[in-house]
Amino acid sequence: MNRRHLAAFLLLLAVISVGICTWLHFPWWAELVIVLALGVYALLEWYEHFAADAKHIALVATLSALGAVSRTAVQGVPGVQPATFLVIASGYAFGPVMGAAVGAFTAVGSDLFLGEGGWTPWHVVAWGLAGLTSGLLRRIANRYNKSLMALYGVIWGYLFGWIMNTWLLLGGTVVSFHAYWLLCIASFWFDSLHAAATGALLFLIGKPVDTVLTRFRERLTVTRLSA
Repeated sequence: MNRRHLAAFLLLLAVISVGICTWLHFPWWAELVIVLALGVYALLEWYEHFAADAKHIALVATLSALGAVSRTAVQGVPGVQPATFLVIASGYAFGPVMGAAVGAFTAVGSDLFLGEGGWTPWHVVAWGLAGLTSGLLRRIANRYNKSLMALYGVIWGYLFGWIMNTWLLLGGTVVSFHAYWLLCIASFWFDSLHAAATGALLFLIGKPVDTVLTRFRERLTVTRLSA
């Protein structure tokens, strides 16, 4: 079984796990943890298909380092995460697999500076999904549309916060939908700042950044023909 087939199998297993857990009346958060664990492992296995190419590894490492530095540089500004912009731009330019890899390694790299903890896997999931879905969005909207990408950035600003609220919920004493919505209400202003900053960056500088990254993508896919 190659890595791509294994990744597909793991994603299918995640869906089956939800059905089994529901049938056995497992709590919803246990289902979520199982799905996230299998999903992250599937993405890592899928990425291994690309990791054999040194050029792709170097590009992912460079973009991840830029994302980590950008997050660290504005840590004192509440809610603002330039790393989300870079992860989305990377996924849109290079596809879902590299986008997910940039998101995951951005989370790990930035937490090395700011502190690793139980939140790190959730950062990996949140930014990894942001990069993954951005690559899928490129297949639907191939040409960069500033308004569409700004809206997409706003959506992911909130989604990122909601994913992180799940981690806070599981670390608390009460696990319930009511407690989760209270966390979402409490984080609303921080999530709004994150959403506004990400949307603004994608609207104002997203297109020139996409142009630069697309040129790099074209260079990576150039095939030399022998005479």
